[in-house]
Amino acid sequence: MLSMSHPRRFLFLYSRTGGGHLATARAVADALDARYGDDVVVDMADIFVESGVWPFVRFPEWYPTMLGLRAWPWRLVYHLTDHRSLVTGLSRLLWPYVRNPVRRLMTAHPHDAIVSFHPIPNDILSRYRARHAPNTPLVVVVQDFVNAPAAWFAPGFDAYFLPWDETKVRARALGLPADRLHVTGLPVRRAFLAARQKSKLQVRFELGLKASSPVVLFVGGGDGAGEMFSFVQALLAREPAAQIVVIAGRNRTLQARLQAVGATSRLHLLGFREDMPLWMRAADILVTKAGPNSLAEAFMMGLPTVIYHAIPGQEAGSPGLVAARGAGVWAPKPAWAADAVLRLLQDEVERTRMAAAARSLAHPRAAVDIAESLWRMTAYSNPAIFHTRPSFP
Repeated sequence: MLSMSHPRRFLFLYSRTGGGHLATARAVADALDARYGDDVVVDMADIFVESGVWPFVRFPEWYPTMLGLRAWPWRLVYHLTDHRSLVTGLSRLLWPYVRNPVRRLMTAHPHDAIVSFHPIPNDILSRYRARHAPNTPLVVVVQDFVNAPAAWFAPGFDAYFLPWDETKVRARALGLPADRLHVTGLPVRRAFLAARQKSKLQVRFELGLKASSPVVLFVGGGDGAGEMFSFVQALLAREPAAQIVVIAGRNRTLQARLQAVGATSRLHLLGFREDMPLWMRAADILVTKAGPNSLAEAFMMGLPTVIYHAIPGQEAGSPGLVAARGAGVWAPKPAWAADAVLRLLQDEVERTRMAAAARSLAHPRAAVDIAESLWRMTAYSNPAIFHTRPSFP
């Protein structure tokens, strides 16, 4: 047994390549804090930045550019991380180069367990644990729904927390043992649970929106990706009888373009927001890229969704899956997306049906289930013992 004389320390590893990895890590950290309070300490580290290893240290900075240029740089990264043999070969080559930086990072963040929220470091983490910390629990929280790259599923982890059954199929195809695969859903912050209990009218009042007019909410991830400008412009041209809110994230170019064409007088244009749960609660329709976090949040809030963009690779399969479950519409052209929004604004019955379908896909306990599993895992000095425990979700 581990000593209980100190709080259990969890090292959460993520990277700001998009906002989703950090958002998921925060959701689980939030659940640990709510459930165990001062008995846990969560230390978060951007593994690329803190390791200082070039070129990985530049990945967060390069990420928006990698999604540009018709996303061909990102397609290359996805290809390199989606084949088990390639990932294994690359990690073997990289290990002598990254070994010492990774050891320094681990030493700088004392921990009882390591939790990865990003696919790229996982083979390296598995090698590190096998050589330097064999009794330290090592788990991964997978965020991609359908086309999850092979890098997520490095062998040797004690548990793989998965967002959907389709992700489990992918993991099994890569040879991972079924007893270490756990479909919990994608963790969403407690603030979304709290927001959905509030009155929509009251939230609109708090946000300065009209109570009686429908709200269409545009999001594109933390970086406002996916050519949002043309989609917003196409909807504005239809002059819908609705309030249009655009969350541009950190995309200052998008904000400047909308201001330049005078569109801001016809919509609510906002940058990065920490109060996203309230804006989603206020909305009637969500127009979004196929980021797994945005979709999971939409499910939680019961929002009909129009998906206008998917990053090549890991997001490519999500729009079809969401549409097949009746929770959204795949509309990758501006005119199609505008048409879909107008149809939903005019058809309250269809909006209600899609909202119910979205709620059926939500996993409100995902963060709590993962938090409780991490707590139980760190009760044992040898993580292998944990797999015999019948209480694992």
